[in-house]
Amino acid sequence: MPPPTVETGDTWSLITTDSQPRLITEGSKLFINYQAVGHINRYENAQLRNRIKQNTFGEVDRPFAVSFCGRVDIFPNSVSFASDLVADVDGRMLERLKQAMSDFGVQNVTESGTQTAAGIPADLQVVEGEYQIDPVEIQGLDIPHSDTSRLEFGGGTLPIKGIVTNWKSEGSILAAGGVYPTGQFRDSHTVEMSDAINLTVNVDLSIAPNKREQQALEFIRSVSL
Repeated sequence: MPPPTVETGDTWSLITTDSQPRLITEGSKLFINYQAVGHINRYENAQLRNRIKQNTFGEVDRPFAVSFCGRVDIFPNSVSFASDLVADVDGRMLERLKQAMSDFGVQNVTESGTQTAAGIPADLQVVEGEYQIDPVEIQGLDIPHSDTSRLEFGGGTLPIKGIVTNWKSEGSILAAGGVYPTGQFRDSHTVEMSDAINLTVNVDLSIAPNKREQQALEFIRSVSL
């Protein structure tokens, strides 16, 4: 069973290059035994990651936005079985999203209701949390008229949002979602150059949270069998 198709463009890079279908659940209905088998792929916004890595001299190198999509097929194939399993898959995908965010290092993960988006056939379940930003140190700086050769920035938390949804497509169930920052990463430091002159160094990773959400929604809209 192949994974669903999705339009990745130049934004999303496949992480799970060796993913395989696996059993999601099994049961019996009307004296017929059935199995639900899922195939899930994960993607990362490597473009964003690489830009931030370059702009921080290689000191910040981690995923900032990820997405995923999955296909669940029921055997024996039945639209009726798929209809009955949508709610079950909904719950499983929500728990999977929360666990993935925790594994990703997101803290205080909590469910935050639902939202709708044009072009997406079902409500999106929303999960929110925060990512602890460790201080980052850049050494070997050459700032004119200053003895400062290192800067430390960061610390605090970055708000993170996760969304997931699923819907029927013929006899299958499609699921998709994303995790991305909903806030900016900014910091500033003042370097003393003389008794009369101070130099302010601003750090702005230009995360563009609204753009990250739109990219996640566009990813979800493009998922199909």
